[in-house]
Amino acid sequence: MSILYQDELYGNFKIEGILEELVNTEPFQRLKRIHQGGAIIVARPDLNQTRYDHSIGVMKLIQVLEGGLADQIMGLLHDVSHTAFSHLIDYVLDLSEENYHEHIFSEVIQHPEILRIIKKYGFNIEQFLTPEKFTVVDYPLPGLCADRVDYTLRDLMKLEQITKAEVSWFLKGLAIINNRIVVTEVKYAQWFKGKYTFLVEEYFNGRENKSANKFMAAITKELYNKGDLTLADFNKDDFQVSKKIERVLKIDLHKSYQNWLSAQDTHVVFKTKPREVDPDVIIENQLLRLSQLNNK
Repeated sequence: MSILYQDELYGNFKIEGILEELVNTEPFQRLKRIHQGGAIIVARPDLNQTRYDHSIGVMKLIQVLEGGLADQIMGLLHDVSHTAFSHLIDYVLDLSEENYHEHIFSEVIQHPEILRIIKKYGFNIEQFLTPEKFTVVDYPLPGLCADRVDYTLRDLMKLEQITKAEVSWFLKGLAIINNRIVVTEVKYAQWFKGKYTFLVEEYFNGRENKSANKFMAAITKELYNKGDLTLADFNKDDFQVSKKIERVLKIDLHKSYQNWLSAQDTHVVFKTKPREVDPDVIIENQLLRLSQLNNK
């Protein structure tokens, strides 16, 4: 058995073996109903990329770069604990690191379906309970990792800021060195840094994203404090949480957002996590940050 998958970034490919079985589990299928951009979906329904798309993309990127199977598994499962509207729960709970999904990761990944499959293929679940060890999948800023590369390219494609040809060109400039994702030439590092800076400034810190998150955070935080929304609700998906909000408040969420937005000042204040990349470039068997090379 296998899944024939069509991806916006990586084209058509098969998902087989343990990866195919993990994709078909209930916890992973739930990610089809978790939007990658979180609350911005109330402002921009066209930005409908999901954690499902992204997670398969991270797995495939590692595969393209000839990363090991354990890294591919971790790439596939790294976002399985994201709650409804992605990082919205972090704003409700005032978590400035936006890491609630990391707090519950160990619990979610030990779902009976996932445990059975991991064991079936001879892996030990213990090795996947410390995702920070998988530095190909996730690595602290300002470095690169499969997660950061995929969501950047995927979001920019959805925003029509890059082309499929540019994606194919950039992927040729990536490599795995010392369990890290690096670029092989300065031109790739410069290109990615410029694109990532645009994504942060115009999308993550853009008015639409800040407005949508401020609106949804205010509504959900009030309902959470009253007990009308619970952590159990957030563990479901975007659609179920949306329906519950609309039922409790007797509103149409999209119309309410538009009415709220029209009453706001042009400048909307909403604090987001700071992000900046400084890719590592492999130069004569040495890893050097782009900023180091620019200063030479």
